[in-house]
Amino acid sequence: MKNRIGARSRLICVVLAFCLMPGAITIAAGQQQPASHEHMHHHMPMPIGKPGKHVMTKAPTIPDVEVLDQNNQKVHFYSDLVQGKTVAIDFIYTTCTTICPPLTANFAKIQKIMKQRGNNDLRLISVTVDPENDTPERLKKYSELFHAQPGWTFVTGTRNNLQQLWNAFNVYLSSADDHPPTVAVGNDVTHVWNYASGLTSASKMVAVIDTTMKGKESSRTAGATGAKEHGGGTQ
Repeated sequence: MKNRIGARSRLICVVLAFCLMPGAITIAAGQQQPASHEHMHHHMPMPIGKPGKHVMTKAPTIPDVEVLDQNNQKVHFYSDLVQGKTVAIDFIYTTCTTICPPLTANFAKIQKIMKQRGNNDLRLISVTVDPENDTPERLKKYSELFHAQPGWTFVTGTRNNLQQLWNAFNVYLSSADDHPPTVAVGNDVTHVWNYASGLTSASKMVAVIDTTMKGKESSRTAGATGAKEHGGGTQ
């Protein structure tokens, strides 16, 4: 009997000693300790359009494909719109009735905030995911609905060329309705890119833009995932 009591006492002491070890309670509960902040910063997926869907973010290598803007002018996407600039890029289409109106309204608020602050360096780019229907004329009317100012370019073109842009920014879609509210914010001079959901508040998006303009990765503000680009755009 004494031996049983002694054995039980020793077992209790061992359990108590284990529980007092750093991190032991987490392990005992069957949970893994959280990854380091740096690891999460570069590898956490970003939530997109539908619950449960995720896309892994990465630094873009931007193709210099020829596209059309809302004024029906031919431009090269990287060399004319991105090179040497800080940009915010989203993906929309004009007949969308779900996420595109709030995405575009957010861009309008962001542009207004930046201009009120006297910052005219940011360039906004909205790329259609429905090039067959979104002609330059339709994009022009759409831009006017949101009072887009100079410095905000709406982009269309051939599906083949736009597909290269969608792929560069990890915008995978089986149809236009499936496009995510991805916003890529990039500083082409410092090669820093941050990704965020365009459905977050304009003020939080401006914080991501400010961070990117300073050449830094966002510390997960507005759900952003930071990544550095190596090698620049394809020219």
